[in-house]
Amino acid sequence: MKKNSIKKWGKKLLSALVIVLGVTFLTFLLSYLSPDDAAVVKLSSMGTGYTQEMLDKTREEMGLDRPFLEQYLDWMKNVIRLDFGKSYRTGENITDMMLAALPNTLKLTFLSLMVTLIISLPIGILCAYHPNGWLDSVMRLFSYFFSSLPSFFISLIVLYYACIKWNLFKVMAEPGIRGFILPALVTGVSLSSWYIRQIRAIALEQLSSPYVYSLYSRGISRQRILWKHVLKNCMLPVITLLGVSIGGMLGGAAITESIFSVKGVGALAVSAVTSRDYPFIQAYAAWMAALYLLVNYLVDVAGRKLDPRIS
Repeated sequence: MKKNSIKKWGKKLLSALVIVLGVTFLTFLLSYLSPDDAAVVKLSSMGTGYTQEMLDKTREEMGLDRPFLEQYLDWMKNVIRLDFGKSYRTGENITDMMLAALPNTLKLTFLSLMVTLIISLPIGILCAYHPNGWLDSVMRLFSYFFSSLPSFFISLIVLYYACIKWNLFKVMAEPGIRGFILPALVTGVSLSSWYIRQIRAIALEQLSSPYVYSLYSRGISRQRILWKHVLKNCMLPVITLLGVSIGGMLGGAAITESIFSVKGVGALAVSAVTSRDYPFIQAYAAWMAALYLLVNYLVDVAGRKLDPRIS
C-alpha cells in the first residue's frame, strides 16, 4: 500500500514538473517570437532616447544575442532561485513586486470566497429543498443573468452607482478593509451565480441517495436531513469548486483589481501586458502554473481527509 502511494505521488510530482516546464517554455517562446525587440521595449520604457550603440549593448547585456535554448535555460536557472529578473516598466525586482502585491490579492480572494459561500450554500440547498419553486425559479434567472455578464461590465456598473452616483465609496481604492468591499461583492456575486446551480445539483443528487431514504424511514425530519447530512456530504464537491476559484483568484482577479484600483497581482499582470513587460509576463505565467498545481494538491489532500474512501 505504501509502495503504491509513493509511486502515485511520484507520478503526480513528475506530471507537475512537466506542466510547469511546459508552461514556462511556451511563455518564453512566445516572448522570444514576439515582433517587438525586448531591448527596444526596455529602453523605450525608460522614457529617454537611445542610439544604435546603446541598443546593441542592451541586447548583449540581456543575452538576446545568444541562441534561444541557451536563453531559456539561463532564465530557468534564475527561476529556480525565485529570481525572475527586473521589470521593464518599473525597474524593480519582479519577485519583490509580486510579494508586495500578494497580500492584497489574498485579502480579496478570502473576502470574495466568503461572500460566495454565504450566498450560494444556503440558497443552493434551499433550491434543492424546493425544486422548481419560486426561489429556484428566481435563482435560475439570477444565475443565467449574471453568468452572461462579463465581470468588467458588472464592475463598472457597481463603480458608477456606488462611487459616483451614490457617493458611498471613493473611486480610488480606500485604505483598510473598505477598499476591498466592492471588488469582493462583485466577485462574490458573480461566482455565486455559478455556485448556486452547482450546489443545487449536488444537493438534489444527495437527496435521491439511498442513505436519505434510510434516514426518512427512521423518522428523521427532512430539514434535519438537509442541513445536517446532505450539507455535510455536499462539502467535498464544493471544496473542489473552491479549488478552481482559488487558483484563478490568487493569480489575481485581473479585471476587477484594475477597475477598483486594488494593487494586487492581477492588476500588475494587466499593466505588464499593456506595457509589454515580458519578464513580468513570464513570471506571472510561471506563478499561475505553480499555483494551480499547489491548489489542486491541497484540494486532493482535503478530499482524502473528508472522505477516506477516496484512494
